[in-house]
Amino acid sequence: MKKNLYFVFIAASFALLVSAPGRLAYGLPLIIELIALSAGASLFNSLAAKMNLGELQEILSLSFIVFAAILYKQILIFFSPVLALNLSFVIFLPAASAFLIGSVFSGQPASLSKNAALSAKFGAFAFVFFLLRDILGYGTISLPTPGGVEEIVLFDSYKTSFLSFFATIPGCLLIFAFCAAALLALQTRMNVLEKSGAMDENN
Repeated sequence: MKKNLYFVFIAASFALLVSAPGRLAYGLPLIIELIALSAGASLFNSLAAKMNLGELQEILSLSFIVFAAILYKQILIFFSPVLALNLSFVIFLPAASAFLIGSVFSGQPASLSKNAALSAKFGAFAFVFFLLRDILGYGTISLPTPGGVEEIVLFDSYKTSFLSFFATIPGCLLIFAFCAAALLALQTRMNVLEKSGAMDENN
C-alpha cells in the first residue's frame, strides 16, 4: 500500500464514516455505493480517455460521479425510504470518497483493477468500523431492510450504557483512531517482513 494512501483513507474516512449514523444498517448502503461509484467512475474514465477529451474529461468524470450518486439515492428511496431519509445528505459523501480513492493524489484516474482493490480495502475497513460502533454503542448488529432497520440484539445496552459513548461523534473519532493505528501497525509489520524476505533472498 502506498504511503500517501493512508492520507486518502483518512480523508475518505472523515468525509464518510464520521458523518454517517453509527449503525451497520446505514453503513452497508454507503459501502455499496462507494464501491459502485468507484467502479463506475473507472469505467467512465477509461471510456472518456479513448475519446481524447483533454481537460473536459475531468469535468465529465466528476459530473458522472454526482449523477451516479443521485441515481443511487433514488434506488435507495425505492428500496427503503426510511434508510434514505435517515441518511439524508450523507448519501452524497461517497461521491467525494470515490473521487479521492480513485485519484490517489496522482492526477490520473486509477485503473479498474487498482480502483476496485482500493475501494474493497476501504469498504472492508468501513464495514469493521460500522460494525464496532453498532455493537459497542447499541449492543446490536443492525441490517438494512425495506422497512428500515432490523436489529440482532447481542446484549442489553442499558446495562452497559457507558459504551454508548462509541455511538457519538467523539466515540467515532476514538474508534477511527484505534482502527487507523492498527492498520498502520499492520502495514509497518508487513513492510518489515517484506524487507527481511528481500534480504534473505539477496543472501
